[in-house]
Amino acid sequence: MNIKECLEEYIKELESEAMKIISDPKTDKRTKNLAMKPLTSKKQIIKNTIDALELVERVHEEEMQKAQELKRP
Repeated sequence: MNIKECLEEYIKELESEAMKIISDPKTDKRTKNLAMKPLTSKKQIIKNTIDALELVERVHEEEMQKAQELKRP
């Protein structure tokens, strides 16, 4: 399992936890909102991390292609 897959799995866990909070009828709206904020922040941070990893991979591939082109006479 690569890093991206692990992060996506963690997002699924966060979403599952969020659904538990939302679907709990005993919890009032204010408490739900307070519980959801950290989950939402974590999810956004993970999405940004995935985007950054994809950017790094793309730049790496481009640099490797450039290096290969320079090696060819």
